[in-house]
Amino acid sequence: MANEYEVREVPKVVVQGIRSGEIVRGVPMQQTWFVVEHIKTRQRFGEHDEEADAITECENRNKKERP
Repeated sequence: MANEYEVREVPKVVVQGIRSGEIVRGVPMQQTWFVVEHIKTRQRFGEHDEEADAITECENRNKKERP
């Protein structure tokens, strides 16, 4: 049976709420997350800084989906 989940590298986007007078600091460009996504629906189930952590979660999710 084919895998249901995959690991993808996506740009890291951080949304901040600021108060009046605060300085907004952006996330440095080129930062990325490694996310676990369902292949068909593109629903995300995890965001990881380390690729190895994302791969481990993806493998675990794929094992659970198999009968």
